[in-house]
Amino acid sequence: MRVLVAGGPTSTPPAGCEQVADIEVRGERVRFGSVERADTAFDPAADHNRAYVLVGVRAFSLGEGVPGAPESGPAASRWVEFGSDFVAEVLAVGSAVTTLAPQDRVVPVLRWPPVRPDPVSALENPGRASRQVQRIHHTRLLRLPAGIGDAEATCLPTAGTTAYAMVRRAAVEPGDSVLVTAAGSATSLAAVQAARRAGGQVYGLTRGGTEATVLEKLGVTRSFSFTEPEDLAELAELARRLRGFDVIIDPLWPSRFGTVAKLLGFSGRYVAGPGPAREGSSADSDSASAAASLVAKNASFAGQRLGGREDLAAAVDDLRAGRLEMPVDSQFRGADVGPFVLSSLDPQRTGGVTYAFTEE
Repeated sequence: MRVLVAGGPTSTPPAGCEQVADIEVRGERVRFGSVERADTAFDPAADHNRAYVLVGVRAFSLGEGVPGAPESGPAASRWVEFGSDFVAEVLAVGSAVTTLAPQDRVVPVLRWPPVRPDPVSALENPGRASRQVQRIHHTRLLRLPAGIGDAEATCLPTAGTTAYAMVRRAAVEPGDSVLVTAAGSATSLAAVQAARRAGGQVYGLTRGGTEATVLEKLGVTRSFSFTEPEDLAELAELARRLRGFDVIIDPLWPSRFGTVAKLLGFSGRYVAGPGPAREGSSADSDSASAAASLVAKNASFAGQRLGGREDLAAAVDDLRAGRLEMPVDSQFRGADVGPFVLSSLDPQRTGGVTYAFTEE
């Protein structure tokens, strides 16, 4: 099997590693390589495999980060596998597994905080999507129905689950005015659609304005660019006319919190996502006054990192039925590991970025 690994500038690559990229990731030099290893051993009849599944990863994405990024720390002393989201094919199942069968396609059910799938198993390790063959507890997998492409499915585990959980947590109702920030990210694009399905009138706040065409196609009433002062002034005026937004969904807080929170209306609901996964910026200088404004408005504030199996299942059902689109910005394979990582971390991209081990 093939395994993609990453390491810091002073670490020693594993034996037989073919280096395919040497790039700077948010100020940290990170090297990437490809290693051929023996396939993971898996005896379906063995008792220790009774609840486990052997899968072959078809494509993966970075999901919640890459070694070397500030939030995960540089891989300075060892080379590690990376990536949390994938789509895979079931190769074999343990004797007690009845919900999955060989040739099924699956995606991982990610959870936060990490938990043990059963009393004897180790904590889940989602950051190894770059390993082509894996042994995974059956409760950590969700079967995909036919008709969903690999690239779209690869974007679902983090982005789809988080987006649907955030909209559910916000309790969006028909007629609610909803502002979705970072509106070019895969999570935000899914949140836009989930909020519209719940009956909300959705507006988008983008990082550069290039996402406007995609957002309009997805039914966003109007999008505003965070980098354009004129757009921000118009957004503030819109919030004034609306008496504040009923809901703000902010997947990349706290980098915009000080500006965005003040746009929330009385008794509004603000749902914050896992953080600035690609921008790397800290909370802006107005955060304290923004927090005070939430208190003054009797607003509610909730944090949401990832979601549950039911959120992922809902996203899969909507994708299959054509009620959800998961725009894919770019797809890579082979030696294009560096461009894959850089594209994944590019704040100007619209949609997901995937790396494929196989042809779809």
